[in-house]
Amino acid sequence: MFFQVLGSSSSGNCSYLECDGVKAFIDAGLGIKRIRKYLAGRGLDIEDIDAVFVTHEHFDHYASLCYFAAAGTKIYANRGTAECIRYKDSKTKNANWQIFETGQKFDFYGIDVLPFTIPHDTTDPVGYSFTHQESALTYATDIGKVTNSVQDFARNCSVLVLESNYCPLMLARSNRPPRLKNRISSTSGHLSNADAISLLKALPPVVKKVYLTHVSRECNSVSHIAELLGKSGIDSEMLRRIEIVSPFDAPSSPVEF
Repeated sequence: MFFQVLGSSSSGNCSYLECDGVKAFIDAGLGIKRIRKYLAGRGLDIEDIDAVFVTHEHFDHYASLCYFAAAGTKIYANRGTAECIRYKDSKTKNANWQIFETGQKFDFYGIDVLPFTIPHDTTDPVGYSFTHQESALTYATDIGKVTNSVQDFARNCSVLVLESNYCPLMLARSNRPPRLKNRISSTSGHLSNADAISLLKALPPVVKKVYLTHVSRECNSVSHIAELLGKSGIDSEMLRRIEIVSPFDAPSSPVEF
């Protein structure tokens, strides 16, 4: 498998996954120009993408989905998420929707895909587990708390994508309205640095790479997370495997596994 985060923040989320010639995006929340530029760098265009896997119906996760709809790309989502996006963006109504049942594993060109429930304030949000032979990717962002299923998938993968969205103190001191602060910090909002690091402490050696994503531009920073990681007690070998993805329009390093 090949994986790379193109971008991850409240301004847009999109990651690329390739396995045995099969090409897919997880979410398509970045601007189409950035997506096309990335694909061009790999000698590809939108028509070469086999599928987009959507996690939920917030705009920063589906902003460019209409372009994939126009290209006839398979778009995977559960029924609740698909219906919400169709309502919000009429250009996706006639997309090549592939509706799945959350919690039910299915085959995607030889890749086992298992969408699992995550706690977020949308209709039926999901994380994903992608497994091919001995390699597994767990994708879990936009989660208000670490559930047992998130923990299980995180501990049994080769590569983990997990959000580390906000610092509680920075959030409290921000100019955001109280309602938004309460939403972010709720158990159906986003994951704090402390909660993310608590999960990382329990990861076994089988996890070879961790991407910390969806870092808030206003209520967090890469340097702050790095400082917390340094004081966390996580062993040096695991620390070397953790990459904090900048929220300022910078892709992550790629990984093959």
